[in-house]
Amino acid sequence: MPGGGRPGAPHRAHSTGRGTRTAGPGLLLSLGRRLLVVGLALALALVPRAAAAHALLLGSDPSPDALLAAPPAAISLTFTEAVIPVGQAIKVFSPAGRQVAGPARPVGHMLTAPVSSAENGTYVVTWQVLAADTHPSRGAFSFVVGQPSANPYAPLLTGGAIGTATPLGFGLQALARWMHFLGVALTFGTITYQLMIRREPRLRRLVGAGLALLIAAEPVALVAQLASLSFDGDTAIAVLAAGFGRLLGLRLAVVLLVWALLALDSLWPVLGLGAVMALIDGATAHAIPGLPGAGVVLAAIHVAASGIWVGGLAAFLVAPDRRFSRYAVAAAAVGVGSGLVLVVAHRGFPLTLPTTGYGWALVVKVVAVGAALTLAVFGRRRIETGVMAVILAVAAVLVSLPPPR
Repeated sequence: MPGGGRPGAPHRAHSTGRGTRTAGPGLLLSLGRRLLVVGLALALALVPRAAAAHALLLGSDPSPDALLAAPPAAISLTFTEAVIPVGQAIKVFSPAGRQVAGPARPVGHMLTAPVSSAENGTYVVTWQVLAADTHPSRGAFSFVVGQPSANPYAPLLTGGAIGTATPLGFGLQALARWMHFLGVALTFGTITYQLMIRREPRLRRLVGAGLALLIAAEPVALVAQLASLSFDGDTAIAVLAAGFGRLLGLRLAVVLLVWALLALDSLWPVLGLGAVMALIDGATAHAIPGLPGAGVVLAAIHVAASGIWVGGLAAFLVAPDRRFSRYAVAAAAVGVGSGLVLVVAHRGFPLTLPTTGYGWALVVKVVAVGAALTLAVFGRRRIETGVMAVILAVAAVLVSLPPPR
């Protein structure tokens, strides 16, 4: 990347100790553009259809704690949306501890598995699925045939959960998304700063840190999925074969394309990949009920504006430029405006007092955004950057929690 000279000036050929290097070789630039077109086409083709976030269990047959005269022929679970079975999606443990359920089959919003058992006593049912937007869900309940009895798998009924994941899975999901959001900001926000404000060699380190975070976030996200479901080979294969695996590969492909295109003098193709990454993030965010397409676009705009704001702040601290103020105001306005629309879309209007973890996390985010805007007015950029990192963490928690229904 070029540096020195007049801020914002295009890079020219310059002499090095090993000869002269041109600013943008035509062959490489043409190849870069072709790679960008292919990457964009693949990305848009592979981005999954948005769906209502988090598949929640609406009911089951038999119902939890049901008392039956004879073992059921099948177990049926009904969810808030169509689900993807993961591994042995439904397991039914007989009073003797045998696994008596057959392969689960999804039909619409239902998941059904045949049961083969003649035992009387307490049965334990566990299930694990993925929603269409890759969020994991799991649960357990019991029912009784004849008289209650002991069951070696009864401890599975007492595990705590946050949202639709285990506490460990939830924490790792939030961490992975925070790393991803911060990586997006440092990579594409810094590149936007260079294109709009100032090109400075020292900013390469921020871009490199962003790319490293984007890569590191993916294995953390995979472990989070397994921690939210179960650590076994069948589950891992099913998770990677589902939409989650496709998204993981797509995000890594975007990062590698960014790394390759950074060799070019023009940063505009890299910014195009930033738009692709924002669309991917928008497709996995909580959809707006009844308007899934609008939800993808609005969430993508919110992710992009927030990343430009946060990444621009980090770049400003490294290479200050007074022109940043107007640029920051525009990014903040779009980010805050799109965020408010998303709040109303998910919470309704008029807004009510929060009663769930999602609602309280939303309150924390709104307060933190207000603090960041106040700090911006007084020019406390360093503290504002720290607050924005906290806002990204809260956003990661919000994406990991089920929204109110």
